[in-house]
Amino acid sequence: MRYSAPMSLAEIPSRLEDALKSANRGVIVLAVDGLSSDVAKQSWLSASLSTLTSTVPSTSATAWLTALTGAPADVHRVPGTVYRNGSGLVHAINGTPAIPELPTVLERHGATVLARELDLLEGTWAHALLRGCTRIPAPPRHKLTAQAEDPPLLVANVVADLDKALPDARLLWTYVNIDDHVHRNGYDESVHEAMLRLDAHASRWAAQGWTVVAHSDHGQVPVEPDPALVEAWDAIVREDCVIPSGGAGRLRWLYPKADRVEAVFDRVATALGAAATVHHAADLGLPQPEAGPVVAVAASPAFPVPDPSAKFEHGGLSRDEIDVPFAVWQA
Repeated sequence: MRYSAPMSLAEIPSRLEDALKSANRGVIVLAVDGLSSDVAKQSWLSASLSTLTSTVPSTSATAWLTALTGAPADVHRVPGTVYRNGSGLVHAINGTPAIPELPTVLERHGATVLARELDLLEGTWAHALLRGCTRIPAPPRHKLTAQAEDPPLLVANVVADLDKALPDARLLWTYVNIDDHVHRNGYDESVHEAMLRLDAHASRWAAQGWTVVAHSDHGQVPVEPDPALVEAWDAIVREDCVIPSGGAGRLRWLYPKADRVEAVFDRVATALGAAATVHHAADLGLPQPEAGPVVAVAASPAFPVPDPSAKFEHGGLSRDEIDVPFAVWQA
């Protein structure tokens, strides 16, 4: 296994273009949601492995759009999971905000996609990712849910579907959702086993003449939100903001009343203390008005994440969240 210097997730389209130019049979892309760089290093033992830098925030809605278009959030205008759209908030994954029609590397090459969970989404985000592709219909939702709870079973089903699709494809992209499992269980033994099996199959495809590429969108870290900080955050929203907060997991922003921006900045810094760092949205490259002007980034597990039931979360700027793997298997 060989390593190289970090690069941006936005470089994925050009990397795939290069892979297609030199590929024998074609290129298989394994888009593994939620896989950390450390787990990949321990399990993708047959690959040439390098490190990607995820987006800000390190979350799927933003990262997958950047990975397929090469555009940053201030161009594709999806800065996180929940953000301002007109006078209210929109959920990026299943909502219908206006998203610029940016060409993806999949669309340019008429890719065949096994979009799985993404194929069942009706929002504009999924359409922006998969527009112009040949989509192989997803399994029923109940089967996807069962597979997401069992990573080795998930990989077995992905591999079986890929093997069926290979004869008719030059560029084949598939979504591999371990993110849901990691949110509930962390990087347990089943995740490691699933990724070892994926490595074995990637090696098999490479031996058959395929170039196999795999990468993630973000990693995850343990969380244990402090109820007092959750209440403090909610109080600031109630008392000083015009709409509820937005963001993604361990990076959240606020929409203060026009005359309260700096006061809210100071209030958040005081209330969250060592659990967060506080920033102006422009300093993080986040587009406004979609993102709120005051942004809190987790600095400890106690940070008040939106879903306190999650055991692992992402969105923040720690190395474990923003360092993600990019792997290549070739004969």
